[in-house]
Amino acid sequence: MVGWYLDVIVGYLIRLVIRLVKAHGTDAWPVEKAKVSASSCPPAPYGGPFAEVCYTYVHEGGYFSGIHRRGFILRSSAEDYAARFPTDSGMIVRLKPRQPETSIVCDEDQIRTSWS
Repeated sequence: MVGWYLDVIVGYLIRLVIRLVKAHGTDAWPVEKAKVSASSCPPAPYGGPFAEVCYTYVHEGGYFSGIHRRGFILRSSAEDYAARFPTDSGMIVRLKPRQPETSIVCDEDQIRTSWS
């Protein structure tokens, strides 16, 4: 039983560090409106529950897609997070300058602006 909890905590911390590293320096990246194509909480093979949000966006005539994953300690929290992004709803993504195929989702952008 302790091994399962340790797996969840370690997995959560690893995902948190990865998310923070990816988000570092993205404050100045341009934002774009995206459309949610799916959101779910797939079974996690390791590291505890996570939410997954798939999205598409158009930038300067190009069509792009991305997947946002966020780890949680509790499955119910992951399910609640995924439910915030229903299919066909709008969300905001940040695009890497000169590489619009690289995008990231920042929670603070979702709070500041509500595009539907």
